[in-house]
Amino acid sequence: MLPAVFPLLRNAPAVSALIGTSPVRVYRHGSAPQDVLRPYVTWSVPGGTAENTFQGADADFFRVQVDCWSDDDAEIETLAAAVRDALEPAAHLVAYLADERDFDTKRFRLSFAFDFIKPR
Repeated sequence: MLPAVFPLLRNAPAVSALIGTSPVRVYRHGSAPQDVLRPYVTWSVPGGTAENTFQGADADFFRVQVDCWSDDDAEIETLAAAVRDALEPAAHLVAYLADERDFDTKRFRLSFAFDFIKPR
């Protein structure tokens, strides 16, 4: 039912080169395990709607937030570019949400919003 964020990232060689393949460090619900290896990606669906016509629901619209995390400032740029390139063929990049360093963990984060339209 949800957009294919995980398989899109898992199958992108540039992303896998940075976040591994076994296990793939892509986590849903916007959170990752506490001691996860870095870099990694989290994603969540903060909203969406059904795209309805007079014939019924034809598609589902999902706004997906994707966050890239790393301990290294240069690496976060590389990971964010790879994630963007992996998702853009299937979704519309609509916003850059954050470019910051977490106060507690000191991890760098780059965050995007993508719109996915998933036909039913």
